Amino acid sequence: MKVRRRLLRLLAIAVLAMVAAFAVLFVRTVGWTEPLPENSTLACHRLDGPVGAEDIAIDWPAGRAYVTSADRHGVNTGTAPRGDIFVLDFAAATPALTPLKLRDDDAFFPHGLDLWTGPGGAKRLFIVDHGADGLSHSIEIYDITQDGALSLAQSVSASALTSPNDVATSGPEQFYASNDPFAEPAWKRWLETYLLLPLNTLAYFDGRRAMPVAEGLQFPNGVALSPDGQWLIVAESTARALRLFRRNPFNGQVTPDRSIRVPMAPDNITVQPDGALMVAGHPRPLAFQAHARAPAAAGAPSMVLRITDWTGDKPRIDTLFADDGQRFAASSVAFRDPRGRLFIGGVYERGLLMCGGGAQSMVSPATDIR
Repeated sequence: MKVRRRLLRLLAIAVLAMVAAFAVLFVRTVGWTEPLPENSTLACHRLDGPVGAEDIAIDWPAGRAYVTSADRHGVNTGTAPRGDIFVLDFAAATPALTPLKLRDDDAFFPHGLDLWTGPGGAKRLFIVDHGADGLSHSIEIYDITQDGALSLAQSVSASALTSPNDVATSGPEQFYASNDPFAEPAWKRWLETYLLLPLNTLAYFDGRRAMPVAEGLQFPNGVALSPDGQWLIVAESTARALRLFRRNPFNGQVTPDRSIRVPMAPDNITVQPDGALMVAGHPRPLAFQAHARAPAAAGAPSMVLRITDWTGDKPRIDTLFADDGQRFAASSVAFRDPRGRLFIGGVYERGLLMCGGGAQSMVSPATDIR
């Protein structure tokens, strides 16, 4: 009996220790222990435009950006996504968003997107589409005419594209897609997200078939290629990190290299012409969840980071924008144009936030590489 009681006592201590360890990890992951930076003092104003400008693909030489749009809160409450792609002319002194009216029906549900430019100047836009039900996943590939119009060239669906969140192009038909947990049943998705389980994947489509090329990811979100094609960067939201992979340009395979800790749940990644990473995200994921349920009632803090020297041992992380969610909530994507203006999109907000030029940064948080 004494031996049994002792074993039960040891088991109880072990369980309590595991619960305590998980609690510490969870608190760190949701950002409760990290102070929010002060609200940005940048002068900003909102450009009228789409609801849910969740991601942006940039045609730098043309001074044009393609902006995804979908009413995600409407989808959460049972209505159609009413998706479209908008064009932002950031070469203009007064930028404006123009809808392309890509589809005549309400079944278009765009998510992440990316632009491919060929050696001869041909351009294609790759768009994650979830369909009217949010579950009919595909990657839609559009040819882009000289005046910026889109024409559907190919639609890719595959079992390896379980729940694509974002896409990064590596050729006229080739791409990587991050698979988040939203294809799972609600209970399993909850366990994966809140128990921080690394059960998600990255897929690669080589032009003929799609296949998983990386596993063990924690809620993979935005994905991007470095300008030289040697690196693939994946935002792991629940890990609060960017995962760096070395890439084989001949067969598309990737090898994990390192992770960079960031003070938020990173969403989408934009690669600037100088190679810097612009990453928008959510410093308070639980506030983001509340905002998703009731966007009008609950704000979610926003943050935009600029990361340089990210392939080295000491990347620099600068906070370009931070807000408690009252001015702009749930930021998901950002880029800075040649004039120095900062454009920010959000998961549920209307339009884009445009903030004044200059290289002003607010905070340089400590960097943790692992």
